[in-house]
Order: sequence, then C-alpha cells, then structure tokens
Amino acid sequence: MSRTKQLTDYLKARYAILVIESFEEERALNEIAEIARTLGHRLYVWNSTLGVQTNGAVAGDKTFDLKMALDFCEEKAKEESSKNIFVFCDAHSYLGSSSNPVYRRRLRDLAINIRSRGYRSNCVIVAPSFEIANDLQKEVTLVDFPLPSRDEVKVQINSFVNSWKGNSSVRIDLPNDTHEKLIDAALGLTGLEIDNSLSRSLVSSLSINESTVKDLLSEKKQIIRKTGILEYIDSKVNLDDVGGLATLKKWLHLRSQCFGQAAQEFGVGTPKGLLLTGVPGCGKSLTAKCVSSSWNMPLLRLDMGKIFQGVVGSSESNIRSALRTAEAISPCILWIDEIEKGLSGSSTGTSDGGTASRVFGTLLTWMQEKTTPVFVFATANNINSLPPEFLRKGRFDEIFFVDFPSTQERKKILEIHLKKLKRDPEKFDLERLSALGGEANFGKDIVLSGAEIEAWVGESLIEAFSRRMSGSTDTSDLSMADFETTISRLVPMSKMRKDEFTKLRDWANQNAISASAMVAGQLDTETPIGGRQIDF
Repeated sequence: MSRTKQLTDYLKARYAILVIESFEEERALNEIAEIARTLGHRLYVWNSTLGVQTNGAVAGDKTFDLKMALDFCEEKAKEESSKNIFVFCDAHSYLGSSSNPVYRRRLRDLAINIRSRGYRSNCVIVAPSFEIANDLQKEVTLVDFPLPSRDEVKVQINSFVNSWKGNSSVRIDLPNDTHEKLIDAALGLTGLEIDNSLSRSLVSSLSINESTVKDLLSEKKQIIRKTGILEYIDSKVNLDDVGGLATLKKWLHLRSQCFGQAAQEFGVGTPKGLLLTGVPGCGKSLTAKCVSSSWNMPLLRLDMGKIFQGVVGSSESNIRSALRTAEAISPCILWIDEIEKGLSGSSTGTSDGGTASRVFGTLLTWMQEKTTPVFVFATANNINSLPPEFLRKGRFDEIFFVDFPSTQERKKILEIHLKKLKRDPEKFDLERLSALGGEANFGKDIVLSGAEIEAWVGESLIEAFSRRMSGSTDTSDLSMADFETTISRLVPMSKMRKDEFTKLRDWANQNAISASAMVAGQLDTETPIGGRQIDF
C-alpha cells in the first residue's frame, strides 16, 4: 500500500489523531493538502508563530496557544456539513509527558468528540519527533512518512535537470549509468537536501555530471556528523591495496553490482552483509575501507562504545537512531569493527541490567528484517565472545576467516608497502623477504601478520635513514640489509598467542570460508590456512 493511499484511508475512516514523524514538514503538508483537495475537506494548519491558517490566511484570532487553537478547531468541526483536516506543526513541544497536561487533555477531548459526536474531521500532528505520553497512547495512530522513494527522487532530479537544459551556460552530462548513480546517491536525503546539493554542484561547476554524485554523498556526510554515534569514513584505498584475500575479493566483486536497479529488476536480492573474523592485524578493517571505495558507497563506522555512553536508558535509543540513520543514507556500508567488544555482555546481562542484551536484540532483529540496501560489514577478532544466534544464516550472507598471510601474500603485501614508500619492488628480493617473515625464519606456525609486515617495512626505512644521518660512509637507500637487521627485533604475535590461534583456526575449518585462496607457489611445508577452501 502506498503512503498516500494509507494516509487517505486513515482520514476517510475518521481516525481522530494521526501523527507523522518527519523532518520534511513542507513535503508532508503538500501531500496532506493534495489529499484534502481530493476528499473535498477544508484544511486548517496551525503553528506556534502564525496560529491557525487556511489557504494561507489567518483563520482565527488569538490561536497562537495550542489550547486556543484546539478550541477554534472544535468550533469549526461542529459546523453542519463541515469536513475538516486540522494539522498541527509544533504540537510535539506541548504534548510530551513532562508538558502541561491541560494540552493533552484538550486534545483528547477533541478526539473523543470526533468519535462520539460524529464530527467529520481529523487531527494530524506533523513533527520531527513525537513522544507519546501514556494518556495519549490509545488515541494516537502513527503514520509512516519515509524519505522520498527512488521514483520520487528520479522525478525530482529530472525536474531539476530539465529546468536547466535550455541554459547555454550550464553543461549537462548525464549518460544512463551516471543518471542511475545520481539517483542512488540521492536516496536517503530529504527533498530539500537533494535540491540544495544539486544547486551547490551547479553553482560550483556550472555542470551536472559525475561530480554531482560526490556532492550528494557529501550531503550525506553532513547528516552522519549530526548523529554523534556514526562516523563517516573517507576512504582513499581500494581492493588493490589489500595483499592476498583473493577469495574474499572475488566474493565482493560478484556482489558489487547487486545494489542497482538492474539487479532488482532481475530479481537479485540486496546483499545483507558479511562477518570477517580471524587473527588481528591481517587486513579486516582495511578491507572494509577498500570495499567502500570500490563500490562507491558511503562507509559508516558504528562505534559500539558510543552506543553505551550517556544516561541510563539511552543505549537502546542510540542503536535505533544509528540504524535509522544508516537506512536513511542507504545504499551504504555499515562497518561494525570488533563487534564482539560491544556485545560481550549480551549473553548474561547480569552486569548492566540487561542493556547489552536489549541492544543486541535490536541489532539482530534489524539485521534479519531490514529491506533497505545497508550492507553490514562486521569484523571480529574473538569469535567465541559472540552469541551463537548472531552467527546463524540470515544475519550475514557469509562468514569469512582471515588467517596469517601465506608466502605469496607476504610478497604482495611487501610490494604494496614498498610502492607506498616510492621504492621500486624490483630492486628487492621479495622471495627472500617473504621467507624472512615466515616459518623459514621463525619456525613452524610462526609468521608475520600484515600489520607486522607494515611495521617491519617502516622500521627498516628508519634504519636506513638513521644510517645515512649518522655520518656513515654508507649512504645507500633502503636495502635488503636493513630488512635483515630489523627482522631480528620482531617478536611475531603468532608466537606469543600460538595456542589461541590454533583453536581459532580449528573453529574456522568447520564454520567459515577462507578469505585466501590456495595458489600456485604455496609451500607444502606451510601451516594450512584456516577456513574452508571454496572458489566463487
């Protein structure tokens, strides 16, 4: 059922008090006005500065106070053959549980009289948020008023573009694929925010093209900054900056096209998300940032610590607010890093009065039932801390396990970091360096993680710089000798936590897919990579 049809049915059925929660007051009023014209109802609109108005003119004297406005509306409702819709725009500040109860009592009286005396009238409250006090719970009906749909966004963008097509100073370059990207980028914005973004883009470049998509994404960034719970991550890296993880990369590539209109028309469901678990420092967080750039979608980081901060009772509200914001920004990627730390108390609920359990339940229900294109990218180091129901099918599309890098993956990681330092990888013996970072140097089951390889490269660069600055006759650039010197100072994490990672790998062999693929050149003597080997 469409939004307009639902609202029309409520009004025709003479529901006494309807509440529309929306920041788009102007858009809501326009839709109500159109329905009023269709039904032949007179429309009265009240706000605290203008009082009651109809057709843009003041309808009643001294109606700035809500109680006086309700008195006026009841007098109009009493008129024979009178059919009315009374809209109240600032009433939410008068009707909360801590406000003067006289206003709630007067509104209830009007609602009772609409039902008992047969007034052909309705009251509609339009507010950005509305606290339903106990004495109004049975009187009020909440009406969904979502942000503009894809079709509505398309009409608005087309209308804006067409209004400038005849202007010779404006360049419009919107092939079909860019036009679809523009519509996708505008989803989750209000009509006003879309107009503002398009206008700003037009003013800055006198054009509407691919760069306009970035302007719309920038507008979404503003929305996220206002929440204080979600963080917008500007990602400058892509999947080529991740060494290895070939299976995971292929899986992500297959789903990169599943968010567009063509996928929906073909019947492809929107991807739900994935859980990336494994040893720390092996690229889980980096991969989340890379997916955002590769898919050209906003990346929102949900800080579970901020969910639980604030006054008692605010945690549940915080998680609902964060999820609503993510849905408003969609299509997007919701990154929940080290999720086990935020949900560690959800199994017992003994230490926090059950707050973590309620937050966890809200998150689980949303993940299962969400229909908006929000791709959940969750990472976890300690999978045993997560409740079992979080891991079942339906929450995530897949669970991947990231293990320590293989010989070939270490070579690729070294190559990436050397290029970042503007050094030519061809001048280094990558086979030798890979071996130094693996079992050939440290012993069985002991290898460097991706983060440790990055630190090793950084330490080696400092070693080379220190040598040059010390007055030594050797002023050569970063060399193999520097790597061989600094490797002896490293104590790999795989050595310190060997038993822990062995158990984690055993779990992955039964329950997760390996993010890495076995490739030619893999040494038989290497420790097998954790997780099931599957080729997508």
